[in-house]
Amino acid sequence: MPDPGKPGSLDYTLLSGADLGRRGFLQSAGLVAGGLAVGLVLPAGAAGSDAIAKGAGTAAELNAYVEISGDDVIAIVVPGAELGQGVYTALPKIIAEELEADWSRVVVRLAMADTAYDNPAKKRQSTGNSDAIKGYFDVLRTIGAATREMLISAAAAQWEVPRETCRASQSRVHHDASGRSLSYGALAQSASSQPVPEDPPLKAPDSYTLLGKSVPRKDGPAKVTGSAVYGADVRLPGQLYASIRTSPVFGGKLKAVRKEGDALPPGVFGIVELDDGVTVVGDSFWEANTFLQGLEVEFDSQPNDTWDSAQISAAMHAALNDETARAFPGTKGDVKAVLEESAEVSEFTYEVPFLAHVCMEPMTATAQVTDTSCMVWAPHQQQGAARELAARITGLPLEQVTLQGTFCGGGFGRKWELDFVAQAVQIAKETEGRPVTLMWTREQDVQHDFYRPAVVSRYRATLDDAGNPLGVHARVAGPSVSRFQGREQRIPDPFVVGGALNRLYAIPNKLVDYAEISTHVPVGFWRAVARSHNGFISESFIDELAHLAGRDPLEYRLALLASSSRATAVLEKAAAEAGWGKPREPGTGMGVAFSSGFGSFNAQIAEVSVNDGLLRIHRVTCVLDCGFVIDPDTVRAQMEGGIIDGLSAALFSKVTIADGAVQESNFDNYRFIRLAEVPEIDVHLLSGDGPLGGVGEAAVPAIAPAVANAVFAASGKRLRKLPMLDEGIRIA
Repeated sequence: MPDPGKPGSLDYTLLSGADLGRRGFLQSAGLVAGGLAVGLVLPAGAAGSDAIAKGAGTAAELNAYVEISGDDVIAIVVPGAELGQGVYTALPKIIAEELEADWSRVVVRLAMADTAYDNPAKKRQSTGNSDAIKGYFDVLRTIGAATREMLISAAAAQWEVPRETCRASQSRVHHDASGRSLSYGALAQSASSQPVPEDPPLKAPDSYTLLGKSVPRKDGPAKVTGSAVYGADVRLPGQLYASIRTSPVFGGKLKAVRKEGDALPPGVFGIVELDDGVTVVGDSFWEANTFLQGLEVEFDSQPNDTWDSAQISAAMHAALNDETARAFPGTKGDVKAVLEESAEVSEFTYEVPFLAHVCMEPMTATAQVTDTSCMVWAPHQQQGAARELAARITGLPLEQVTLQGTFCGGGFGRKWELDFVAQAVQIAKETEGRPVTLMWTREQDVQHDFYRPAVVSRYRATLDDAGNPLGVHARVAGPSVSRFQGREQRIPDPFVVGGALNRLYAIPNKLVDYAEISTHVPVGFWRAVARSHNGFISESFIDELAHLAGRDPLEYRLALLASSSRATAVLEKAAAEAGWGKPREPGTGMGVAFSSGFGSFNAQIAEVSVNDGLLRIHRVTCVLDCGFVIDPDTVRAQMEGGIIDGLSAALFSKVTIADGAVQESNFDNYRFIRLAEVPEIDVHLLSGDGPLGGVGEAAVPAIAPAVANAVFAASGKRLRKLPMLDEGIRIA
């Protein structure tokens, strides 16, 4: 196991407390050149800095993101959280491209929490909404180009030649007229004192050597060998471990903790009580958790212990008739008048359950609190907010609080939440200055999530003489993510309603509104957020309209999307690759679905067979247009992963509430798709001139409706409720 307190152990090791004590994180931060922070000094023990320590000579920090050693090792900081989505490679690639760096000599550092690493799109340091590439692309290009120009200026000054006669390539500056060249390592010290260009020239895309190409991931070797440091892997001197048990009923409070005898057994440091639970701290997680399981713990969970799934579902169905529902932006025409005047109105109701995230790494964080400092090591999507929360809990000034990111064993929105970091810091306040790692069990993780909301939707529509939708009213009912998270609700909650009726579809009269219900179940951001459920609902609805009109579902979508060349291009490509329209055997079928969101366009076609209720998904054809593709292999992997994640949710996954508590607890009763059940996945990328789009969530919305529509094509059974397993569909 790598030791984060040992200098030079690995190029992705973590910041140690000793390093923090010797050297502050910030010396100065003057923001110029669109976000280039000059003078920002990383501590010697920061993630990746040991690779610099291995280099010959003194390392030079050229800016907040780039440090170059005497032997030409270039350390680049990745500002976002690496959740498995590939930003640990993709974001440094953007800098390295403009820097003209030798990629084989680049090492990557995981960022600490600091405003210097704020995502320009959000003005905060966080990773979510599939916007890491979109948000950081321009600023990272500028940083790489400015650093390159500083190195060229340093070489020109040393040679006493005009700088325009020099060029950079493969981590060297060349003067072709004299045949001389200098390495970046030899120039780094003098380059660090060069003025920072405010508007450095950027490379033309046709000259890229890294961007647009697939390169081996920088985190690959460490993850293959098991040496990568995830949140649960932090090791520090004097470290303790904590296990936690909170009220099984959401909103419940700790009432009493009882144990046998007064003395604590060997290996147990102590018991720390929280408002809603109790933790045991010990020399190992096993000792802490074993003692915790033997405690008699009493909670006060009234009145929330009366809730159950049937009650919540009934409340959502009742809310469909709530005339106080608020309209979502994008209303067109007079839908109510059109529906009232129509001789025939079709109505469809859909329902989806709460979903858990179930990251492979359950919630974990390490904290160390003294009278003068707080240090946190966490696999977190909101580094800046987590650091600020730690400051509030400890009462320390923000400058005395540091947070070092680690690799995240999955995120999907769950590690956006602050609960587990807050718990770690609260526990660390009681451990006499010793660091403590809080680790959740899988059962704690499944039963204390911030769940994807359960939703019921009703779509009402009338068609014109050609079968095109003349008016559509879509109503979404469910609990509000925004309200639960304390966000201001200026419009109906976009985290529940977003994507409910794709705006690209040409529908002259349309209304989407939201009927909010109250429940005690905590809700949050799940992969693809509102589009995770509205993708299934909306695309199932469009398919139903196509069949009502007696038209081919693909042709129907193409007609409604005729104004969007990018939308029609992904659909046409998917149809061509999947063989849409070819004769099919009885009991087999194809289903198509389209989604747009996160700046990307996606079409999927599922090919299935259904025999006596037994479903086999043979193949999924996926076409994505996300604009310029930074790394094709990474994008394909994200699409494959999103499809598999979406299939699990569509086929099996659900969270059930009884007596106010979640009934599922582990992988034995919270079902995921198994390897033998995964279909062939055929991914095609359309790399165009459109704006950069997000990738991590783009595949999820279309897969459930593509399969559901294929089931209808194969069997005539229309699925309007998830998971499909509850609707009598068995998986081959």
